[in-house]
Amino acid sequence: MTRNLPALRRLGMPWRVLLGAALVAVLAAGTGLAVGALHRAPTGRVELIATRADGGATSLAGVELSGPAGAARLDAASRSLAAAPQPTDLGEFDVPVGLYRLVSVRLDGRTLSAPLSVTVTGDRLTPVLVALDRDGVRAWSGNEGVNLGLLVSGGRVTPVPATAFTDQAERPVTLVDGRPVVVAAFETHCHESCPLYTAVLADLRRTLEARGWAGRVRIAEVTMDPGRDTPATLAAYARRTGASWELLTADPKPLRVFWAALHASYREVPYAGAAPLDWQTGRPEAYDVSHDSLAAVLDGQGVPRFVLPGDPHLGHALAAPLASMLSPEATAAAHRDSWALADLLDRVDVLVGEPGEQDRRPETAVRAGAPAPGFTLAALDGRRASLADQTGRPVILNFWATWCGPCRRELPLLAHAATAHPGVSVLALDQGEDAATVRGFVAGMPGAAALVLLDADRRAGAEYAVGGLPVTVAIDAGGTVRGVHVGELDAATLDLLLKRAGA
Repeated sequence: MTRNLPALRRLGMPWRVLLGAALVAVLAAGTGLAVGALHRAPTGRVELIATRADGGATSLAGVELSGPAGAARLDAASRSLAAAPQPTDLGEFDVPVGLYRLVSVRLDGRTLSAPLSVTVTGDRLTPVLVALDRDGVRAWSGNEGVNLGLLVSGGRVTPVPATAFTDQAERPVTLVDGRPVVVAAFETHCHESCPLYTAVLADLRRTLEARGWAGRVRIAEVTMDPGRDTPATLAAYARRTGASWELLTADPKPLRVFWAALHASYREVPYAGAAPLDWQTGRPEAYDVSHDSLAAVLDGQGVPRFVLPGDPHLGHALAAPLASMLSPEATAAAHRDSWALADLLDRVDVLVGEPGEQDRRPETAVRAGAPAPGFTLAALDGRRASLADQTGRPVILNFWATWCGPCRRELPLLAHAATAHPGVSVLALDQGEDAATVRGFVAGMPGAAALVLLDADRRAGAEYAVGGLPVTVAIDAGGTVRGVHVGELDAATLDLLLKRAGA
């Protein structure tokens, strides 16, 4: 410092002034850094998990998330990946909060990408799974999504096959883009269930738009009549009915494979009597299509997570264009309705991580903490049984029907629970069927007949706000609802309901 003093003086500037200016500059720079730190974008933590399926790469070099929140690199050290369904934990990373829609992976000098929909927040750890397979990369997020992704990658759960669809505007369409998609079976010349499906999807579309979810969930009706349902016919159907979502067709062979993956089938059949008039041509229709009726909710990777079979209950009159397509026989069979918009939304809620419909329904709906509505119903042996008879005992109520696939699968589980927990009343309330139908179904199922009560007019189901099936309700010994589960039970879920009931 002393050697520099003469130079400072030659410049005509006292050294104390220069040092003061330098100090101010340093302080200003430090203040700028502090201010920058204060204004740095908030971050959340992402746990990166990887696995490899059959034929997938055995290691990866780096991962990047991108979307409306920007781009975030997750530079995990290259590691050998465990074979699915085993996970490899690659560590936790700070990532700017926000929505990400794409994951990219660097492998051997090339970059592979997959759709992903994940919101990173600052208040919780967000797991993201990257799965490498022979076709490239797939991704899942959230605890449930990661678990599902490991099962899919291990071949224990199968997504729908990749299918080259074409929509009503003749655009190529794929169903897998990282977002959940509601898929309904239909054909434009259907006079039974299809107009009801188009109507309930219109209700779904309005609800999604009202909640601001229109961009988060896709809706598609996929034909079961590729012979008549050309893109031009689909476009005409959209104009006639007001359908503002994707109406899809495909080549006959891959289309049949797609529906087979959802355990659905269809075939052309002749009309038994006079054929109805074709709404497009005004001439008698050449054939009818006998097909399964269902709505499926696929996750962002194309895995069927929920299937709702049967005809939906609208709760309102059909719009005139759709009502004109419905046959008198189908109109008269409205009592066979099996599920409603709220049931479909319940399934969508799960995949978008939002509160379920049970939390959105009015106070008259049954929910945890509410008194359990009473009922008195007939058993298969003719005796009468009521909820009041169960006072002082925990109760598991299951609302079901013989036509409901998930109900059929879970009934043996309920029968086993009744045997394993003799202090609990397990009651299976059949919805809308006669004794002969139910008795014939449970005849070969040990222990099931003793559980069954007949809710022939569905009045008890209405008291419990039951729309779709199955629904299971846990009630404690004091008659208070302690849990409600919509959808198929597994052993772990039933065990949780039993504990909530006080078993």
